[in-house]
Amino acid sequence: MALSITKTHGSLNDILVIDGAPTDHFAPADVERAVRLLCDRDRGLGADGVYFIADDGDGTARAYFYNPDGSASLLCGNGMRGAGRLLLDRHQAESVVLHTGPYAFTVRAAGTTGHGVRRVSVELPPVDFAPAQPIVAGADGPFVDGALPAYHPARRVSAVAVPNSHLITVLGGQDAPDARDAGDGRDAYDAYDEAELIATGTRVAEAADAFPIGANVSFVRPLTATEVFVRTFERGAGLTPSCGSGVAASRAVLSRLGLVDPEQPVVVRNPGGVARSWMQVHGDRWQPVLEGNATNVYAAELDPAVLLGEGPVRVEGEPFAEELHAFAAFNAENLAELKEAGVETTLHAPSPAGR
Repeated sequence: MALSITKTHGSLNDILVIDGAPTDHFAPADVERAVRLLCDRDRGLGADGVYFIADDGDGTARAYFYNPDGSASLLCGNGMRGAGRLLLDRHQAESVVLHTGPYAFTVRAAGTTGHGVRRVSVELPPVDFAPAQPIVAGADGPFVDGALPAYHPARRVSAVAVPNSHLITVLGGQDAPDARDAGDGRDAYDAYDEAELIATGTRVAEAADAFPIGANVSFVRPLTATEVFVRTFERGAGLTPSCGSGVAASRAVLSRLGLVDPEQPVVVRNPGGVARSWMQVHGDRWQPVLEGNATNVYAAELDPAVLLGEGPVRVEGEPFAEELHAFAAFNAENLAELKEAGVETTLHAPSPAGR
């Protein structure tokens, strides 16, 4: 049976969404190999990950996410936006629920921008600053705003699960040695250094003794009291245009550090787009909400047997041209805002019509 594939993106974090569970198409031992080839940007279709979605037909589904290196992960927040949007459209619903392991994620329709960009919101499980499996080795409780040489020689870091593991650094304020004065009424904060983020993420990936379950690494640069820039080095993927769970984790840390009220929506800018995030407070639990675009790139079919070879893999995808043009106009404004704020970063965009 051919794979039914839709490439989607949330803030240009491009994800291949495939109908069915992974073992509906591949032997368990072949899933990693197939995912690696699918995501390869030279030999495969190119993507930041793969979501397999087993639709239960009643507004619920089972979701299985894999990183580009073939490793399984509990969540891709931006990928969940795209997968959820496909189910919303299929069932003509206002909300759907996707299950991953013990977790449930509610995806809701969130309207359309003036540019014509479809948006959804995703309700993630409550954040956990003291997960049962510590993100930082030896931590027997929350690790918040701490110094850790294995992470960085100078930057402070906070660990949080959403439910996948994240290490978050909020770049310091006016007293930081490399603070940059924007000169336009914005507060001064450290200059964001992409090479520094890559070096930190690589260091974390190689330090299994200090970070036994691995972690995504995000740098957060505040722009205003309710607007930030976030860039994430993802475990198993490296630098991506955006990371949805990284946005949610960063948003939670901002409130844990007392920088913004938990229920206050914060605008989060990435190179790949603009999202909003806030916490729903239930007693002592904070449940993050991630809201942003869910854009279809192309739809295609592929013989799964092709993915057990060496490639190259090619498909003739049917592009969603109007959606792509609408998002391009929307994100051009975002990139102009980042440039004005002095944020220098790189960007790759999803290929529009397959490979």
